[in-house]
Amino acid sequence: MLSVQGEVFDLTLPGVFANDPPEEFLPLLAAIAADVRPDTLRSALSIMAQTDLSDLLPQIAVPTLLIWGRQDVRSPLSVAHQFHEAIPNSTLVVINDAGHLSHLERPEQVNRAVREFCHTHPPSRSG
Repeated sequence: MLSVQGEVFDLTLPGVFANDPPEEFLPLLAAIAADVRPDTLRSALSIMAQTDLSDLLPQIAVPTLLIWGRQDVRSPLSVAHQFHEAIPNSTLVVINDAGHLSHLERPEQVNRAVREFCHTHPPSRSG
């Protein structure tokens, strides 16, 4: 993918990470940022911001795990609570000291939450 010259996408925008991004991910983040087309990103973000699918949330019929970074300013914790209230049989796990990309900042806590959720909600055996 080609980048738009003169514009650089910064994946370390406030709220994406609670603090500085983990150092081991800096090369990956730089590579991703180099491939972002700012006009396309603006269009995609605009479409997402204008799309309201909240009426579909109560129709989710499977156990749902919501993992949220406590310091996420892109999707604040208040949004997590709205999702949790709207989705039946949902579990909300809040990861401390993490922003929007909690899986990169706190992978151990995220993995633990996923494991516990999967143990609590094993696949149903039908047939």
